[in-house]
Amino acid sequence: MVYPTRLVSLAFPSKSRNVGVAGLKPPSTEAEELRRSNLVKLDLSDGQTLYSKLVVGADGSKSNVRQIAGIKTTGWSYPQSAIICTVEHTAENDTAWQRFLPSGPIALLPIGDNFSNIVWTMSPEEASRHKSMSSEDFVMSVNRALDFGYGPHPNSSSLDHYVERLFSDFGGTAASTKECFEVPPRAIGLISERMAFPLSLMHSHDYVSKRLALVGDAAHTVHPLAGQGVNLGFGDAAALAKVISEGVSVGADIGDLSLLNRYENDRKGANVAMAAVLDGFQKMYSVDFGPLNVLRAAAFHGAQYISPLKKNIISYAMGDRKSPLFS
Repeated sequence: MVYPTRLVSLAFPSKSRNVGVAGLKPPSTEAEELRRSNLVKLDLSDGQTLYSKLVVGADGSKSNVRQIAGIKTTGWSYPQSAIICTVEHTAENDTAWQRFLPSGPIALLPIGDNFSNIVWTMSPEEASRHKSMSSEDFVMSVNRALDFGYGPHPNSSSLDHYVERLFSDFGGTAASTKECFEVPPRAIGLISERMAFPLSLMHSHDYVSKRLALVGDAAHTVHPLAGQGVNLGFGDAAALAKVISEGVSVGADIGDLSLLNRYENDRKGANVAMAAVLDGFQKMYSVDFGPLNVLRAAAFHGAQYISPLKKNIISYAMGDRKSPLFS
């Protein structure tokens, strides 16, 4: 693994022959042997030089590998920022929580024991204010945003009662209101630095080139409102590992473009589709209009009551390519 800040340049062979090379030792005469051995040359900031059959760019949205390789991207910025940090609870948390607020969603993501990560979307001005407030005030704001101060408690919602009646025909497949909602665990302390960053959608025109593959945020970024960025990255890593493993099993060159294209063809469609869905959600929740607010709430509450639909949505979010509506 090479840390992004250490990489100075990449040199790809302009011509290649399928000549196998054992290990990562540099060839004796650089120009000719680099071409003949089919290796990528990586120059590091400390003067060290590495040679590799395949470079995997997994260095984030501002990928140095992607920029050095000259791979172009398409995307746009959102008028929002996200604050991320880690908080502690009084008891172990094993459930991910999310609440949609007027300024953007807040997510509570368990990381083990009594700790969870916070991803809180808001305007850049609000992000600056929340980042600079005291730790105690920030924790109070987190607890208020998760369960207090934003309208009636879901158990007392008239909308819940209406939706429960509306979907009562589903019988055993429907869940009751009380079964659907629990109170998020309270945060009792901030145990990490608060970081704020602007939100954007970005997608690379290409995931691969000769002896290069991009994965995760280096290839694509999405709005964090559904916490899907990490799942997409895991999907990329699994797909690339599978392609490489299959290539090795038949003696193929792991940096060959025809092999790497199988990874891109497998992942690009799924990632573009998820990015479009999340972008649509972001735009839909950016509109504060009474009737639309009711429809949005009814749709989410309805999904809670129809167990097959709920399971399909969860399956899709975990990487199943099938549409949650038609599978």
